[in-house]
Amino acid sequence: MNYPVWYIPSVGGGLLIALIAILHVFISHFAVGGGLYLVLAERMGLRAKNRAILDFTKGHAKFFLLVTLVLGGITGVGIW
Repeated sequence: MNYPVWYIPSVGGGLLIALIAILHVFISHFAVGGGLYLVLAERMGLRAKNRAILDFTKGHAKFFLLVTLVLGGITGVGIW
């Protein structure tokens, strides 16, 4: 059985898995750095009592969770 199931003539299965793995590693590094950024940004907003920073952090947190959980999960499964 050939893996992955779909067939792309110019791109072998190994190269496709490598490309997905590179994207997955990029997303995982974004998750680690972005998590620290969210904590520090919220802390800065609370200390300064700046509502604009807190609103931005809240919006960024939703985007951050969507990217890291959904795309990270999809690419993680795509590697295997």
